[in-house]
Amino acid sequence: MAVLGLGGLGHLGIQFANKMGYRTVAIGRGKDKEPLALKLGAAEYLDTDAVKVADKLNEMGGAAVILATAPNSKAMSDLIDGLGVGGKLLVVGASPDPVNVTPIQLIGQRRSIQGWPSGTARDSEETLNFCALTGIRPMVETFPLEQAAAAYDRMLSGKARFRVVLTM
Repeated sequence: MAVLGLGGLGHLGIQFANKMGYRTVAIGRGKDKEPLALKLGAAEYLDTDAVKVADKLNEMGGAAVILATAPNSKAMSDLIDGLGVGGKLLVVGASPDPVNVTPIQLIGQRRSIQGWPSGTARDSEETLNFCALTGIRPMVETFPLEQAAAAYDRMLSGKARFRVVLTM
């Protein structure tokens, strides 16, 4: 399993995949994210600035699933050829731009693309229970309530690395 992105969703995706027993490959931009990816449980980190990730995934046998948490359609498009036979690109990072894929990329290897907005209340309950059992914890940036405007600006600027949380 591969996880694209190490932000608010990606850092959780890596932890979940690892705790569920998957050999997890984290995909991000820049060498500086590698230590965090490995700390979160990734077996390997692929830097999109340094390698052609689809080729590297194929060298490993192709990904059964790529969880695309980064809202970057070009990055998603670049990973289609890294899916193995029957592999699925699971899109949870929303972007207004199209994902570019040819029918040949899908048909020849029985690949698929699926979107997933979120789960049901029961899914959320099961997820929280799994987190409690396995020690999965979110990483957040905290701001006191008095700095709510600054927190909001940080979130909108795209500079927040994880989720922004107000404290009281």
